[in-house]
Amino acid sequence: MANHKIVNIKRSTKYSDRFIIYLDNKSVFKVTEDAFVLNPLIEGDTVSSKEIESYGKEMRFQEARDAGYRLLGFRMRSISEMRNRLRKKSFDLVEIDHVINHMLELKYLDDEAFGKAFVREKVKNKKIGPRALRSEIFPHKLPKELLEKLVNEIYEEFNVRDLIVAHLNKRKIQKHRSINNKDQKRLNNFLARKGFSWDSISDVYQEWGLI
Repeated sequence: MANHKIVNIKRSTKYSDRFIIYLDNKSVFKVTEDAFVLNPLIEGDTVSSKEIESYGKEMRFQEARDAGYRLLGFRMRSISEMRNRLRKKSFDLVEIDHVINHMLELKYLDDEAFGKAFVREKVKNKKIGPRALRSEIFPHKLPKELLEKLVNEIYEEFNVRDLIVAHLNKRKIQKHRSINNKDQKRLNNFLARKGFSWDSISDVYQEWGLI
């Protein structure tokens, strides 16, 4: 196995926690600061191809972790979403599993915490019903039992009837005032698109004297 002599070592100007190692065969490789501290390298040392491969593996893990942290810097992520986003950045399964396990250990990834924040934001701001909420959260691939738990809990906090009433008020629908067939159909379709079942819609209609 070939050995190569280190001819120069520089700290990366782009990433301060990395070093660039220059070899006598004009090739270079990068080393994380943690790896450099654990196994210091100096000019004149020789490194084997196996050692370079090991440093490269640790560097890929570091790059994958950094990518994960950048994704979390924008907003919370589900585990499934983190996997998919890292896969799109061309990290392999071993590197992705490393990041997921690392972030689970530090509690930076938590599907239940993510789910609670997600459903609350959607229901509070968009005032959507259960069907629409399930559709919005589906791409995040939360475990089925957790998803149902989150949906049930959020509609204990935000009553479905009150959400429908909020939409009626916003559209200036008045109680005990008849609505022509065209407007009634438009209202029905609107509330259905918002994710409310006909049973929930009709209960409010009856309360308001709209049917």
